[in-house]
Amino acid sequence: MHRIILLFSLVGFFCIVYVNGRAYNHEEFDLTMQHQTQINRNDKMVKEDPEIIIVEIPDKIKNDTKHRINCLPDIDEYKSFCMFDVSINRTLNITNESCLARGCTWDSNVSTCFIPLEKGGYDLMGESNQISNAITQYKLIRLSTNSSMTKIQSKDTSNDFSLFNNDIDNLDVQISVSGTDMIRMTIRDTNAQRYEVPVPIQWNPSISSSSKIKFQLTKTLNNQVGFRIQRTNTQSILFDTSFFANSFIYDDKFIQIITTIPSRNIYGFGENTHRSFRHTLKESYRYGMFSRDQWPSGVNENLYGAHPFYMVVEPDGQAFGIFIFNSNAQDYKFDEFDDDQAMLTYRTIGGILDIIFFAGPNPENVIQQYQSVIGKPYMPPYWALGFQLSRYGYNTLNNMKAAMTRTLDANIPLDVMYGDIDYFYKRLDFTWHPIDFDGLPEYIDWLHDNGMKFITILDPAIDSQEKNYSTYTEGEKANIWIKWPIHRNLQFNETNNRNMLGHVWPDGKAVFPDFFYPPAIEWWKSQIVNYHSKLKFDGLWIDMNEPANFDTNKDKPWNWNGEELWNLHCPIDDEPFENPPYKTAICGDYISDKTLCMIGEQTDGQGHIYNHYDVHSLYGWSETVASLVAGRMTENKRSVVISRSTFPSSGVFGGHWLGDNTADWTHLKFNIIGMLEFNLFGIPYIGADICGYFQNTTEQMCQRWMQLGAFNPFFRNHNGFGYIDQDPGIFSTNVATSNRHAVELRYTLIPYLYTLFHRVHVSGGTVVRSMVHIFPLDSECWSLDEQFLWGSSLLIAPVIYENHINKSLYLPTTERWFDYYTGEEQTILGHLTVSAPLDFIPLYLRGGYIIPHQQSAMNTVASRKKPLFLIVALDKNQYASGDLFWDDGESIDTYEQTIYNYFIFNYQSQRLTIEPWTYKYQQMGNDIKFEDIKIFGLNKQPTKILWNGQELISTSQWTFNITMNVLHMTKLSLNVAKTHKFLIS
Repeated sequence: MHRIILLFSLVGFFCIVYVNGRAYNHEEFDLTMQHQTQINRNDKMVKEDPEIIIVEIPDKIKNDTKHRINCLPDIDEYKSFCMFDVSINRTLNITNESCLARGCTWDSNVSTCFIPLEKGGYDLMGESNQISNAITQYKLIRLSTNSSMTKIQSKDTSNDFSLFNNDIDNLDVQISVSGTDMIRMTIRDTNAQRYEVPVPIQWNPSISSSSKIKFQLTKTLNNQVGFRIQRTNTQSILFDTSFFANSFIYDDKFIQIITTIPSRNIYGFGENTHRSFRHTLKESYRYGMFSRDQWPSGVNENLYGAHPFYMVVEPDGQAFGIFIFNSNAQDYKFDEFDDDQAMLTYRTIGGILDIIFFAGPNPENVIQQYQSVIGKPYMPPYWALGFQLSRYGYNTLNNMKAAMTRTLDANIPLDVMYGDIDYFYKRLDFTWHPIDFDGLPEYIDWLHDNGMKFITILDPAIDSQEKNYSTYTEGEKANIWIKWPIHRNLQFNETNNRNMLGHVWPDGKAVFPDFFYPPAIEWWKSQIVNYHSKLKFDGLWIDMNEPANFDTNKDKPWNWNGEELWNLHCPIDDEPFENPPYKTAICGDYISDKTLCMIGEQTDGQGHIYNHYDVHSLYGWSETVASLVAGRMTENKRSVVISRSTFPSSGVFGGHWLGDNTADWTHLKFNIIGMLEFNLFGIPYIGADICGYFQNTTEQMCQRWMQLGAFNPFFRNHNGFGYIDQDPGIFSTNVATSNRHAVELRYTLIPYLYTLFHRVHVSGGTVVRSMVHIFPLDSECWSLDEQFLWGSSLLIAPVIYENHINKSLYLPTTERWFDYYTGEEQTILGHLTVSAPLDFIPLYLRGGYIIPHQQSAMNTVASRKKPLFLIVALDKNQYASGDLFWDDGESIDTYEQTIYNYFIFNYQSQRLTIEPWTYKYQQMGNDIKFEDIKIFGLNKQPTKILWNGQELISTSQWTFNITMNVLHMTKLSLNVAKTHKFLIS
């Protein structure tokens, strides 16, 4: 206790000196003295508060240079930032003078500048405030002083420390508990309102006597406050800033927090191209998060969306998640820390610090808890799980039809055709080319008549110069575009209004709808509904919605055809939003690179004005919300929206594709990692451009990618302008046949996939899962990312390397595993290598599960009328279970309105039961029946099978493969509306 009293007397001294240094008038000085009195008054309370833990900094942090906290992140770290589109000289030298000017320590031996342990951070001020039984608030006061002010006033500079001299002195820390599993820590400026993310989330403070995690406040011996989240069962510390409390910075445009992590198994954060699903910690990249028109290359570029969520699997198999609810430009870096531990350095340049912790304890629990906050995933229509075909560069309707015809002639199932911007007239939204795509409406009608669908692309950039373009004129009447601020409009002399002009795909200068603004949403709905009256599209593909703008701040856009030089130029020299002191690790010279100016303004129409600086990464989210509403107004059906730019909760309204990838073998692995990450992010309707967007694919690559693509929830073959055709029927007979088999395999499994989507729509969770997600206790699974599962039962092991005809994979030894195709049990488990010729993808069923299937057909309209069949894979206890969700596949909210069927399958004690638990969609019984059942892994040969008390005829109705131990019951024609019981003896 004596040590604590001494520390607080020291803190009191610093507070007085610090305040005197900033007291410009009598009132401010009196206020500071009141604060000091409050600290002294509550000194006894703080000393005796058992919730405050004194932490001594370990020697390794004091002595190991790798744990020093960089004091010049805006200079020294440029070597680790994304270098794409960087043209100006960023090679700046760090010096002793620049270091000392910030109040930091210079090490001449290694030429580094770091924050000394005794400086920085915040102290607790006064006692905690119990707002409710679930909400506690603390007040913090900054310990160090800003060097610029003490020098001006000729004060003692021994406690000077500031990176950018805009530190916020007083903070409110609010700790909110929600049930047993979640804690939220929100840190705000005490004295000023700062921007907070306007995306609606669900948070319900409530206390529980059996909480799985708890919050603790810590202090260093220098009185710097730290924040800790700890498990209540194992006492594992999940989040802890204590050792780096000196690095906690809350500047106006630079917020930094560093935490230790109790494991090296870290997954998530994005959207970036990670070369492995589990984060690399040694010599790791610093990644930026800020929506950008940027194709994936495999370095540390920031891509189309922003998802500040990560999950950790601890050494004991428990998992937890952390969501940082911030939409400003951010960056992060994971590093090694102690044995089996890691650390995270997180920075953002705006908003507040709002962190939600999810206790798990298993990975699926973590994602379900996360989705209880951001919203559960959207339920796609059944047809959206079929195969989809697209390209940028059909150029004519005849070429579009030819690709479709090649696919159908090869007997490859097909559900959706796409129109990219080349079908538009002059690349204008809501048009089609009257010559090159003459007859497009009739073609789409033909698609519908033959069981197929059409999805149109839409870009947000609207041409403001095209004559008689009603899309623009109606939007201008409603005044819906993103604006320049009144005080700074660099284009006013050109426009005589506040519209911010840029340039993307249309010929003319473009304006950008503000999808926060209700009249813009109404305009968008009107445009979509009116367009649908002419062209009967079925879904929306929204592209370029980061939002993209070509070559901002350069002389001209790369595709500019005007006679004079023109471009969108932002006031980068004198506007803090355009050139903040710390840009983050994002690509480009300036934060506005390839997008709109950060001083641009958006509004919700209810009095809130947002700078684009704050809401940039929300643009795709806001367009997705508006687009789903509009799409559903066309035919009052479920529709589908696939968006390039996403943010947490985008998955509630649509899906995402992984962007403009490359026909390169490395991108097959990126495909898997991207699928796994976006399932963590709450967007399970996810897929890559199969066979690659950029560059020419090869037959073998496309063949292997079609096999992998068959297990992308969003299954679309798409490529770019000027490259060879890569539709699956264009290749040699052998490859086309292989592609057909892959797609047919997909179609037989759609009932299972659709059921997985139903589960996550209702309960939250993932559709595509990593091995660690299902087997977190198995350390062999922690790093696996070249195999994955649908749900918990179907293991997919695609070949993703050129010329490989074998596949190395891992089957956990705790389970029974069966060859999906033959039903033969795998007797060799653990790490193994299996044969995988070019026309084959290895698949395995995990014992304990029953998976519904359906015979394939040329599209889902036809396949939904084909017979169903079950595959039962028994576990070690001769048990298995499964389910099936079925509705009309396209109506809105069928589950919520109870217009669906839900079947429970169960095998136990030699009895198989098929039960329609809910049966409210009567049409199903008119269309289909359960025809076949296969049971893998029976422990003895059956002698008699009874179905509802009636004996089935051996050989004609059932057979048993004694070598494989597979029972096959066939020609059953079971009424799906009835309960069916089989006794196998």
